[in-house]
Amino acid sequence: MRRQALASGVLAVSWLVALAPPAAAARSAPAPQTLTIGVDWADPANQQPNAGRVFEYTDFFSRDVRIHSGDTLDFHAAPASFHIVALARSEQVARKVYPVALADADHDGADIATGSGVDKIIFGPSNFPITGGSTHGGGSIAVNNGFGPPVCGVAAFGEQPCTFRGGDDIEVVGPTPGFDSTGAPAFVDQLVHITALPGEYDYFCYIHPGMRGKLSVVDRDDPTTSQSDINRRSAEQFQDDRAAGLDLEQDANHVTFSGAGPGSRTYLMHVGVGSPQAHIAIDEMLPNTPLNLAPGDRVRYAWSDRHNVHSVAFPANSSALPEPFGFDCGPNPPGYIGIPPNPGAPPPQVCVEPGDTQPEGIGDPGNAAPGTRLRNPAQLVDAGIRVGTAYDVQPSSQSWSVATDHQTPAGSYSFQCTVHDWMQGTLKVS
Repeated sequence: MRRQALASGVLAVSWLVALAPPAAAARSAPAPQTLTIGVDWADPANQQPNAGRVFEYTDFFSRDVRIHSGDTLDFHAAPASFHIVALARSEQVARKVYPVALADADHDGADIATGSGVDKIIFGPSNFPITGGSTHGGGSIAVNNGFGPPVCGVAAFGEQPCTFRGGDDIEVVGPTPGFDSTGAPAFVDQLVHITALPGEYDYFCYIHPGMRGKLSVVDRDDPTTSQSDINRRSAEQFQDDRAAGLDLEQDANHVTFSGAGPGSRTYLMHVGVGSPQAHIAIDEMLPNTPLNLAPGDRVRYAWSDRHNVHSVAFPANSSALPEPFGFDCGPNPPGYIGIPPNPGAPPPQVCVEPGDTQPEGIGDPGNAAPGTRLRNPAQLVDAGIRVGTAYDVQPSSQSWSVATDHQTPAGSYSFQCTVHDWMQGTLKVS
């Protein structure tokens, strides 16, 4: 508020004071507000797990917001979605301090994944809720909440709002699953109270690189975003994202192969596809029709979505399939212990790799090298976990293959992604 200063000679200038606008003296700070930011989008027409296809909107609705310090953001998760929302001054710095995925760098032989032939994938601390984190590390890391629920912000779970202070604060408020306390798909609201000083900050999803937004905290006299602005922009974003997704699905949903003829063909199967802008992921095996193989044919599986995590394992729906994430036990049995993906479930038995002092969370390393020949429709053939190139894990593997020959029995060989278990397909060997 601007103040009128009085010079010497009060009587000479008293008329200026009398004409000062009374409204200026009465102006008060705007009341704190809560603005809702969508996390993913409910799209029943294109989210059909029973049909083997789900459009995952790896996007914030909207991607930018202006608020005052003291306001609250409501991150509104769509039903059945799964994201890990974080806030920091710099997403790039936050990802370095709290990495989400990296390669096992011991290079001692036991750290090579059978399914890929390269280093096992280690999952870092940002797979868990982190409160009070900073650019120097530290904070409270809820290592038992890798599949949720979050530890703050969800009033429906009896939690207090999370807080983001700005400065060197890094808050990982997820995992934010779109499920209620009973495990049923539902919209879930997670509140984050913003106390940061004016400046530019990032909000982003750790497990989907490229899913990000810009938070601008502005001075008290500056205008802020309205909910109607967010809703309007969000509707436009959704239309663009869905159109891009439908185009991607159509382009990948064709049977393609190289080679001269039956017995020498190599078919291509996309293990999901995603947009270059990282705003939508198509969690579907494409093409979505069975591939008809003759003995000698091969199938190459391509991890075509650069900002997602998938696997391929035979046979689909088998109780023998490993969990996609777990603990590294080293070269001795059991080798790998999976973690059931149930929010709030107690962790399984924990193993420690020989020579280590702490458990190490990894992706399923698989049991079958590229080029494995199919021998039985009931045989466990597991490629293990692959992460897209946007995770910047080096070395990296983005493909895997299976082969047939004259010793491959005729029949149907079903497979699935263990991360997204509705992603399934079939190879028919004649």
